[in-house]
Amino acid sequence: MDPLEPRPLVAPHHDDKTLNETLLAHVWARPGKGWWTLFGLAFMTMQLLIIGVGYTLAKGIGVWGNNQPVGWAFDIINFVWWVGIGHAGTLISAILLLFQQKWRTSINRFSEAMTLFAVMCAGLFPALHTGRPWFDFWLFPYPSTTGAWPQFRSPLVWDVFAISTYFTVSLLFWYVGLIPDLAALRDSSKSRVQRLVYGFFSLGWRGSGRHWHNYKIGYLLLAGLSTPLVLSVHTIVSFDFATSNLPGWHATIFPPYFVAGAIFNGFAMVVTLMVPAGVVESAPIANFRSEILIV
Repeated sequence: MDPLEPRPLVAPHHDDKTLNETLLAHVWARPGKGWWTLFGLAFMTMQLLIIGVGYTLAKGIGVWGNNQPVGWAFDIINFVWWVGIGHAGTLISAILLLFQQKWRTSINRFSEAMTLFAVMCAGLFPALHTGRPWFDFWLFPYPSTTGAWPQFRSPLVWDVFAISTYFTVSLLFWYVGLIPDLAALRDSSKSRVQRLVYGFFSLGWRGSGRHWHNYKIGYLLLAGLSTPLVLSVHTIVSFDFATSNLPGWHATIFPPYFVAGAIFNGFAMVVTLMVPAGVVESAPIANFRSEILIV
């Protein structure tokens, strides 16, 4: 074959049906002992979080180092770290989509999922920072009959709005990208309950030309919205430091400094996830991918 001649995206002996059957066979496969072992280790590690949160609620946020002159302590370190991780996942996926890079499909799923879990972990720290998280609904401007509104000059309220906005857009971006896959799971499901659940979340997707047209427009709009949102959210996070009067923190360089650090931080986490995923990749999937000709 002429090296300059465009090659097909999929080998000739494959069509949509065979692709779905081959790929989804690994989705429906039952997890093995290795998966359950890793799940058990992760679950046991999560108990440390529950113990730590319980101890904090019992003793107060003073155990983090918060006191009268120190407004942020252990919580701000973790908050900024998790937010930084969450930024690169959506940023990588959105930028690769805007530039129409086909190899994006190999990393977009776990990078977007990484963003959602990282943002949820980041949201724990502003919530726990109040010391009484069961009153955190006061941070939202709901129509209160008492006339009490959030203090919009508080960096804590800025974080709530930044995190909730970024999580909402990232969740929509992740979900819209999953709609064709959810439809494929619906069509290959053997259980009626699974077909109903996947059918509900696939929003009636049938793969028609009109569906793909609207899908691409919506997906590109969310990608275009997510890219500048990454810059704005971590700029707001940096204001937790920059608007304080502490020496060394009250600096205008913090917004671009934090954004650059978040990108490096998130890229490192994506690579950390990619390397083990490539090492433990099963032979059947590797053999199947070798049959697919990527343009």
